[in-house]
Amino acid sequence: LDHGSPICGSNGYFVKPYSIGPTIDVKIRWGISAEAGFQYERFHQDLARGLTPFRGGIVNFGEKYSVSANGWLFPLQLKYTFAKRTLSPFVNAGATLRHLGPFDGSGTQADFYLNPQPASFHIESGRNLDVAITAGAGVRWRVGVFEVSPEVRFLRWTSAYYQPAQNQATLMLGVTLPARR
Repeated sequence: LDHGSPICGSNGYFVKPYSIGPTIDVKIRWGISAEAGFQYERFHQDLARGLTPFRGGIVNFGEKYSVSANGWLFPLQLKYTFAKRTLSPFVNAGATLRHLGPFDGSGTQADFYLNPQPASFHIESGRNLDVAITAGAGVRWRVGVFEVSPEVRFLRWTSAYYQPAQNQATLMLGVTLPARR
């Protein structure tokens, strides 16, 4: 079932509380590096609607369903590391691009006699890329052959389209092997 009206703006969508993916960090000079990443996120929403009349005399007698979509984030940032020690603070700034796939799911829909019938749902996001202005701060901590980099990252999405929140703070944890010299 393809719903013609997109669900946008302020909505009840939420992102799973984790994202995962690799990052490449290329040193430039004077403690500055360029960072590019690829992260995967999962979006989800449970929906229920009651009696809904449509144009042309068609009536939907109710539906309950869950939909999920894949989100791919591409953070592109410049990073400045203050010192090269066992514990090195850093700041970064740039942009994060996001591509959101279609929302697919299943559920039930009430027929004319109000009997639940299985139904599948497909909702296109209708956009190719969303952009967030991104800034972060953290520390790089060298532990033997590993490097651990906890970071707080702030994202300000430039549109409210399919956003759980327009302003988003995330806690990132990077693990590098082998540790940089």
